[in-house]
Amino acid sequence: MKTKPIYAKDWLQIHPYTAIQPSDTYFIELSNRLFKTCALPELPEAFRKKLALYASAYLEDQLSGLGLWQAFTAEHQRLYGFRLPFYPAGSGYYPDEVNEADLRFLIWNAWQKSGLVPHYLSPYATQVSELASAFYALLDKAYEEAPENEILTGYFDAFKDEKDAEHKLAWLFGHTYLTEPSMYPYIARVTSSDRFIMPTGPLALFLYEWIDRLSGKPCWKKIKGLYLEEPELPQQLIETNQTIYRNFTEGTGGKCIVYLNGYEELKSFLVNVLKWQDDESHTLPQMKAHRNFILMSNPKKGILLAKDICEYIADKENPMYDREKAQANAFRLLTEETLCPPDLLTYCIENSLLPDASIPEEADNAFVQKNMDFIARHALLYYYRGD
Repeated sequence: MKTKPIYAKDWLQIHPYTAIQPSDTYFIELSNRLFKTCALPELPEAFRKKLALYASAYLEDQLSGLGLWQAFTAEHQRLYGFRLPFYPAGSGYYPDEVNEADLRFLIWNAWQKSGLVPHYLSPYATQVSELASAFYALLDKAYEEAPENEILTGYFDAFKDEKDAEHKLAWLFGHTYLTEPSMYPYIARVTSSDRFIMPTGPLALFLYEWIDRLSGKPCWKKIKGLYLEEPELPQQLIETNQTIYRNFTEGTGGKCIVYLNGYEELKSFLVNVLKWQDDESHTLPQMKAHRNFILMSNPKKGILLAKDICEYIADKENPMYDREKAQANAFRLLTEETLCPPDLLTYCIENSLLPDASIPEEADNAFVQKNMDFIARHALLYYYRGD
């Protein structure tokens, strides 16, 4: 039986270099000690190794000044007013040190994104808290003796040339302990240009947002494509979208959203309110099989269409809202790709239209309501923050 299942090659897979550094031997040994405490036999060994490696890399980050964890928690603080999702950072929380709450999130994040759970994993699952406690006992001691990794100190402050910048961005996008879990299902299909338009990590940040928080140095402005520019729309499309919005709001008394029960109501709205031609090229006959629809209009984007989710949205303007069905399904809007268009989901969250959303089989949905925007970002990534 192997006594040390984690080797140098495993450690290097989540690092931006290929040659062992002086500090790496310590962290590889620490990873093996963490692995031994990972008493979750129901999980594959390969994933338990990942959890141990991520925990070691988290400590390395805190000691070495890489800044990943600090960037994540600072941005979460900016967005939501508190440092961590789900877990309170009380008086015993020290931002620059090792914290058990950090480890709980780190474990939950990797596990939830692993595809190894058949449902949404509760952040308060006993296995998560017990493993975090076991990891913390080792890392708290290691914090006092572990070496810094000098290569990682200020790693994103500069780059030698464009090739070096590309290497650093590729690592940040999908191979660090904090971004690998979110990108693991997609990374083999992602091109260099895709990295600039796909958000990554627990907060679904675009690469330029990560760089701004990790470095903020003007040198990164030289990397073509990194900083996203809003595309210029053709004038004809701008005018078409404005016409759609004007007809929409005039026909609804100023409302930007309508709920339609069945295809006939949809067709009537398209023809009589939006003034589209009454033919199969304009009245969306492919939608006949669906039971209900939501239309939402924006003066810049025109119109969006969602189908078969009216029952889950507690809008006083929505006659199809069904509390029982919403209790069973509203959480899916936060976690299932393409079920709800991003602009509509944002509208629902900002206007508190998903009060029934809760983890299936969990009685208390208070933490879902408190962390709703984060849950959507974390689960949907591009399908929440993309355009």
